Amino acid sequence: MLALFAWSLLRPPTVIARIARFMEGELDPKGLAYTTRVTQVWCGFFIINGGIALFTAVYGNWDLWVLYNGMLSYALMGLLMFVEWRVRIRVKASQ
Repeated sequence: MLALFAWSLLRPPTVIARIARFMEGELDPKGLAYTTRVTQVWCGFFIINGGIALFTAVYGNWDLWVLYNGMLSYALMGLLMFVEWRVRIRVKASQ
């Protein structure tokens, strides 16, 4: 996912912009800037998540690995999706 999202930053439109266009139609320049920023945030999440997953695989025990990679990482991903959705609602309301 990191490679796909990062590649889309180098070769726009970003993954998030493509999804937004599919759901909402064409985006104005503010919408494109917003979707680029969201894509950058997801790239940061994937880097941090991958680092933690690597740490649990190399230095953690089986229980820690299962806890993080089987539950916590998905909960964090869901939390990020929820927060972004709430931010998007506020951004759209302010326009």
